[in-house]
Amino acid sequence: MVKQLEGNITKYNYYKIFTKRVYLPLIAIYLIDRGGVNLQELGIIASVTGAVQLMLEVPSGYFADKFGHKFALLLGSFISAISVLPYIFFPGFIGGLVASAGYFGGMTFASGTMQAFMHETLRSLKKDHEYSNIMGRAQSFGLIGNIFLVSFVPLTYKLNPRLPFIIGFFCLFATFLLIKSMKIPEVHIQVQEDGYKRGTLEKLRRISKKIPLMRMFLIFLIFGIVSAGFDQSTMYREVIFRGNGIPVEWFGFFLAIGSLLAAFGGTQIQHLQKISPSIFYFFDAAYLVLLLIVIGLIHNPIAIVLVFALFPAYDRTRNIIFEAQLFDEFKASRYKATLISVMNFFTMVSALWVPLILSRLVSQKGLSIGYIYFGIVLGIILLPILIIQGVTAKFDNKLN
Repeated sequence: MVKQLEGNITKYNYYKIFTKRVYLPLIAIYLIDRGGVNLQELGIIASVTGAVQLMLEVPSGYFADKFGHKFALLLGSFISAISVLPYIFFPGFIGGLVASAGYFGGMTFASGTMQAFMHETLRSLKKDHEYSNIMGRAQSFGLIGNIFLVSFVPLTYKLNPRLPFIIGFFCLFATFLLIKSMKIPEVHIQVQEDGYKRGTLEKLRRISKKIPLMRMFLIFLIFGIVSAGFDQSTMYREVIFRGNGIPVEWFGFFLAIGSLLAAFGGTQIQHLQKISPSIFYFFDAAYLVLLLIVIGLIHNPIAIVLVFALFPAYDRTRNIIFEAQLFDEFKASRYKATLISVMNFFTMVSALWVPLILSRLVSQKGLSIGYIYFGIVLGIILLPILIIQGVTAKFDNKLN
């Protein structure tokens, strides 16, 4: 049993390699060149995808907690794998929309669920106190492997534009096979059916006994807006690359720089965890806003590549820190997947309007000025929320 559970950790490392879309650097250019999709339609695809994630995020967490984490992971990985097929067989606005919504719809079943599955694995092994370090190392391992794929798969674009997406299908299907071979921790045998009858409000009430409801809402809201900002800010990355004379076949190599930096960041998580939560939230938002403004100010190809590399370098690390904080607070809860799903729900809500603002600004002001305005707008939105969260945190600390 112990050996099989230890195997979950090893398999999770390889899961992290294949769960990323190896064709990611090519999606925007492929849809524009092969499907005639314009910049406004790319924004619509992102927003509709966000709506699908929004509808499925919390229900998928309930589904996972009720019917089993492994079953939910298998279902989600299968949906994500077949979502690549529209890119291959009917590229265009509709094909891109179905493919994007399908991939992220499938990933909602893994969102929170995989983290909960691994946390329960570590609890069974009495290693749950090492969650952030083990997950950080797994991220680094996965990203290093993914660097190879993301660097070389786009080179096949010149041979056949569909080939990177065919390879991507097999990579995502590999995640299905890895999950299928994982051992279910014994802790998942016990299920509280009555918890599902109480509904979302009761779950949030239970959570709020440990974290005051207002502060919990503000933390989730900050996480959601900043996460959506990171996710959607790379929507026009490849368009900016090509506009600065960077060849399409090199996109993968430049994207791999971000993965390499993120792999290093995964080994440095313990340092960021020492920062007090309120200060970390300010740093989190400031990092995003600053990068957005810098993107609009620079025009040197090398500098642009490096700045865009800083997005994934930090974004993937920050997620682990937020997850570790929640799991530490609710380590005995059976509703970990639900908890992460609620947190990600706020990201999905933000993903409905964040890409629309960016696409509107880019369409009206151009890429450079649009990104500067976008950074300023997000900063204006986030600043009062951060201040209120800081005040409520101090107030809660005095009460306790």
